[in-house]
Amino acid sequence: MTSTAPALPAPGFDDPARDAQRAFRAVLDALARPATGVPLAGPARPPTALGPGLAALALTLLDTDCTVWLGGALADDAATTTWLDFHTGARRTADPAAAGFLITPPAALPPLEALEQGTDEAPHLSATVILDVRGCAGPDRFTASGPGVNGTAELPAPWATDGFASDWARNAARFPRGVDLLLADAAEVTGLPRSTRLSPLAPGQED
Repeated sequence: MTSTAPALPAPGFDDPARDAQRAFRAVLDALARPATGVPLAGPARPPTALGPGLAALALTLLDTDCTVWLGGALADDAATTTWLDFHTGARRTADPAAAGFLITPPAALPPLEALEQGTDEAPHLSATVILDVRGCAGPDRFTASGPGVNGTAELPAPWATDGFASDWARNAARFPRGVDLLLADAAEVTGLPRSTRLSPLAPGQED
């Protein structure tokens, strides 16, 4: 009787060093230019639940020193958890408040104030949220302002849930503490660092 070896997870980046460098540059550009989408190239065969955008950010930002919380169906998706364990070695936690990184759809996003905020002396210890915005549909729009924004910029926000605007305002007010947000589509990332101010736009209102 022969046994079958367990299948290895799908590959990560084709060229791990160079592809991760390109993705990291995309993240830096996105955070330096808030509310501006930056092209992001992911692996060819990511887990379906992650898609190329989330997978690229996970491969780039997570490692064995990181703790990650998965929101919504991601936490129960075996292909996703096995792939992340194999390629990143990041420790998974069931407590979002204990995570340095969170990967989640908007509906499962915890209140930002419940996440790791960092300290005034070490603000870099705060959490980073990677928000899955694929397929989101909604009328919300914001005007973004703050460091890195030339005057103001309009930000379509079909991913914004009820209460997000006030949650983000409280997050920005905690600066230099607070949470940073990366909005990940299939092939693009948009950064919202905690220093960015968001003002809701009414339907039909121009920035």
